[in-house]
Amino acid sequence: MTTSVAIMLTDEQLSRLELIAEAREETLATTVQEAVTAFLHKDAEYRAYVQEGLDDIAAGRTRPWEEVKAELRSKYGNPEA
Repeated sequence: MTTSVAIMLTDEQLSRLELIAEAREETLATTVQEAVTAFLHKDAEYRAYVQEGLDDIAAGRTRPWEEVKAELRSKYGNPEA
């Protein structure tokens, strides 16, 4: 099932989408559909990662901040120095 939806785009957004569509030899509608699909996929990934973190916290799979901070400093240096 498909549904038609009207959206408001800035001139810049429309121009960029048209350039992408032209470069890919696709219609503007196809390009927008692919962009929405990519956004929804990234959003689902993000939400899954957040849920994984919340589940870790709920299960007690955490580390003290001082331990994490020391690990980051040893790996990337000390930005406060």
